[in-house]
Amino acid sequence: MLLTIALVFVLLLLIGVPIGFGMGLAATIAIWLDGSYPLLIIGHKMVNAISSFSLVAVPLFILAGALAGETSIAQRLVRFADAVVGHIRGGLGQVNVAASMFFGGISGSAVADTAALGSLMVPPMERQGYTREDAGAITICSSTIGVLIPPSIPMVLYGITVGESVGQLFLAGIVPGLLVGLMLMAAVFTMAKRKKWPRRERRATRRELWESFKSAFLSLLLPVFLLGAIVSGLTTATEAGVIGVIYALLLGGVVYRDQTLIQMWKVLVNSAINTAVPLFILATTSVTAWIVAVERYPDTLVRFFDTVGYGPWMIILLIILFLLVVGMFMDLVPALVLFAPILLPVAEAAGYDSVHFGIIMIMTLGIGLVTPPVGNCIYLGSVIARVGVGRLSIASLPFLAVNMLALCLVAFWPWLTLALPKLFY
Repeated sequence: MLLTIALVFVLLLLIGVPIGFGMGLAATIAIWLDGSYPLLIIGHKMVNAISSFSLVAVPLFILAGALAGETSIAQRLVRFADAVVGHIRGGLGQVNVAASMFFGGISGSAVADTAALGSLMVPPMERQGYTREDAGAITICSSTIGVLIPPSIPMVLYGITVGESVGQLFLAGIVPGLLVGLMLMAAVFTMAKRKKWPRRERRATRRELWESFKSAFLSLLLPVFLLGAIVSGLTTATEAGVIGVIYALLLGGVVYRDQTLIQMWKVLVNSAINTAVPLFILATTSVTAWIVAVERYPDTLVRFFDTVGYGPWMIILLIILFLLVVGMFMDLVPALVLFAPILLPVAEAAGYDSVHFGIIMIMTLGIGLVTPPVGNCIYLGSVIARVGVGRLSIASLPFLAVNMLALCLVAFWPWLTLALPKLFY
């Protein structure tokens, strides 16, 4: 049945059927041709997949990130990042990466990061002598930090799919997120020497640092408060999402006073659309995930790797290579929901912790967001930077290499991921 699903799904993608409908139709056709299960099971599994209190956290985090992107929250974070790192060689390139690290703690989404910070950073970078390709490449490659720094929407979905603690996943993503950001800043520093990218002529004064920090303090406080509430057990991820939305509303509408009713309507509509799409994909993908579980494909895969005798490093390397290819043709959400139940038993049999493996999956599929032909971030970055996808892809190669190096470090040194969860749990 899995082969039938794969063949039908690929065929539907080739003729332009959206991923959600393609996955649902492929599973339906496979069940119908097999005849072992009633077709009624499809609707039952789809409803059960999204009938979860924990899943309410997804639209809430999406809404909180959208509210932050439509107000001056993102601008204040960029201003603070500029005061901290704008004087380093690479100037606005460094600011772009640092702002992604700050904004990732609010949006939880790489696409939201690209949309909010791209429109703020690409035009001034171009005016300072960066090519549109380089400005766009730095923006989209640093946006992958958004799925690592908590709160992270993919981490919520992974936790629900495999039954893992969202709080532990949030903690596990902090060090990898910071690692990716620092390594990208080092890459920008190195390339700035060769390409003569400008920087601010002087360091920010203590007064300027204080003023920018004071302006961004309430925005920076949001991810710290949310993570603290979840890790301490005061709230669930869903309850923290409610707090995040209320906080963003108060910050934009009452404290900063730069949110209008028209903006609010636009944010609500866009958030509803951005929520409906991944949840529909989750519902249709869950049917295939159920087939995989019932037919015991993960057990077969574990036995196969036991037979060939590959060591843990070789197994995780093969999984990473497989997910990199998957990420080129499938969005992060359906790939995560579909393959996590299949690959996790293999990783656990090789000695990998489920939290560690979740971060590896999210980092790997996050790279797929900035690689054609299906990467959402690269198409959005292409529009914002006004440059072709091909040229943007070539300009992104050095930064993608840095992301790959960070992924290898996280994959082969588990303590980078597991130190904080073990400390708090």
